Amino acid sequence: MYQEFTKLQREIMQKYKLDALVTMSPENITYLTGTSVPTQITVRQREVAHILTMDCDPEVIIVNIEEPLMRMQGWIPEGKITAYNEFTQKPMMLTIETLKKMGVENKRIGFELSYVPATDLFMLQNEIPNAEIVNADELYEEMRMIKLPFELRRIQEFGAQVEDVIYGVFAAAKAGMTEKELQNMLVSRFNGIGGDKLNIPVVASGERSILLNGAATDRVLKKGDLVRIDLIGVKKNYYCDCCRTAIVGEPDPIHLNIWNKVVQSHDDAIAKIRPGIGSKVIYDSFRDQFIEWGFDPVAFVGHGLGLSLHEEPYINPYKNTLLRENMVLCVEPIVTLDGCRGYQLENEVLVTGDGHQMITGTKNKYDYSKLPVIEA
Repeated sequence: MYQEFTKLQREIMQKYKLDALVTMSPENITYLTGTSVPTQITVRQREVAHILTMDCDPEVIIVNIEEPLMRMQGWIPEGKITAYNEFTQKPMMLTIETLKKMGVENKRIGFELSYVPATDLFMLQNEIPNAEIVNADELYEEMRMIKLPFELRRIQEFGAQVEDVIYGVFAAAKAGMTEKELQNMLVSRFNGIGGDKLNIPVVASGERSILLNGAATDRVLKKGDLVRIDLIGVKKNYYCDCCRTAIVGEPDPIHLNIWNKVVQSHDDAIAKIRPGIGSKVIYDSFRDQFIEWGFDPVAFVGHGLGLSLHEEPYINPYKNTLLRENMVLCVEPIVTLDGCRGYQLENEVLVTGDGHQMITGTKNKYDYSKLPVIEA
């Protein structure tokens, strides 16, 4: 992995005309080192830096208490990891010293400027004033859009199990239970498939079904309620994102009519996914379909998935990204009506060499075109 990522980075550094690249955000540190550093997220001063030039091998700077984790879980070679004391040393100063050692202190250096703290930028300006500091955010977005084989294995193996979790909760639920009771079942079943962290366990029922990221409450399920479960979690650092909508008791024709339109828009969007098609082309078709039905089209109908929940490419009206093989997308048409009814269907999809392949929603076990019924 070490050599593969170094080659990949240098190729894209050439495209962006960079002499060095410094990576610091948690998701990109995980991407390049194979290690998710837990306290990097919770303790701000515990910065991590991955430093690469066109001529020198990568070096990593990490707080001393997380150094054993980096050595055990990651693929950075022995001798290329420098540990620091968070109380006596500044990680950005060590990064600057490493850039000087590599001979690029007066050259063009890429940083994730949407992540780097302002205090670190001031330090860079003071210590290496002749360096050209370049925003590399777009570089990382481009690099991570195409998934590597090991990433695809993780996403596909994880995604293949998440429907079991959602449909299992629907099967065990019944009127009179609270949203929090459904969430507890969701957590238990998620743990049962080896999930590491359930990031956003969305359980929203009745009038709350319109809350797209609504956390579970003590609200009691009643006959006629729509219930949305959006399963957003992580396993081996990679996300799953799959949503289903159910109804408590038998659905009436109005519910079925809307659900059939949600399914049709979902299937029509996925049918267009293939290498070479523009993401905006897919969105425009979805938008026109929704408007024809009298629905308000959402801002996007699809997003990339990987180390982040939402990443490039997006299927939206703002950018026309050409889809390429080994991109992973989530397609999720959403309808909210009357301030009290929310319908959502979401599946993970892989772009293949000649089209696409479902990761969730394969219909091997469950038919997402049918609105699940919870016992009334």
